[in-house]
Amino acid sequence: MNWNQFEYSTNNGKPITLYEFIRNEQKYYRYTNADRDIDFNGVTWTSDAISNTGISIGTGNNLEITLPSTSDVVRLFRGIPPTKPVVIKMYQFHENDNEFRVIWVGKIQEVKRESIERAKLITTSVASSFERSGLRLTYGRSCPYALYDHNCRIRQENYKVADIEIIALNGANITVNLSNINDGYFSGGYMDFHIDGIQELRGLKAHVNNVIGILGGTQGLQKGMKINLYPGCDKTIKTCDEKFKNHLNYGGQPHIPGVSPFTIIKLF
Repeated sequence: MNWNQFEYSTNNGKPITLYEFIRNEQKYYRYTNADRDIDFNGVTWTSDAISNTGISIGTGNNLEITLPSTSDVVRLFRGIPPTKPVVIKMYQFHENDNEFRVIWVGKIQEVKRESIERAKLITTSVASSFERSGLRLTYGRSCPYALYDHNCRIRQENYKVADIEIIALNGANITVNLSNINDGYFSGGYMDFHIDGIQELRGLKAHVNNVIGILGGTQGLQKGMKINLYPGCDKTIKTCDEKFKNHLNYGGQPHIPGVSPFTIIKLF
């Protein structure tokens, strides 16, 4: 029998759902709703109390998945969530049948702790991204580009301050040893570091002396850890020129007149 015959059979169909969570295309978490571990497609899928709200026409692009709060996937979202979205792929096949189908592809949008022992994952389908409105470029004095993006054209590797050791941290700030770097140089920038071999990013707030504020706090960081720092930008033409020598790619219009031509000015 083929997959369709199993799927629509009232007697022979024994559906099994496989859940694959992918973090940064490096680490995989695989579960199944079967009553035992499943060896399928060359890997082992761990049996767990996992379920979903079901996929049907007209329910929108969201799918809710319930699993134990002790799951490794749920633990990723305790505190600061992963830098990059965690992708989920759901497969379905029938017992005694080697043919399987991909029934859902999406990303984890939110995690809700329903009870002490159970959590709910709110996922969004990849198809929902096709329904979003495109971004529109607006004009203003400050630069609308994101630092280091394809419009800004600055190569972050040219400004990376590598292998900086964390001397101390207090939950909101880290203390590092910086020499010959002015205050505010890293304000608005970011840092990268690795946890379990996976790169994580964290935004930087105010930089004063050797103390740097971390957006979201210092969870996951520890004393003695090596990090890479990248400077920030305040979106002004002065900083773009003096700090990065990138004024030719500046996206703002700093010489916009202060009075709008559409403003009604009464002379009398």
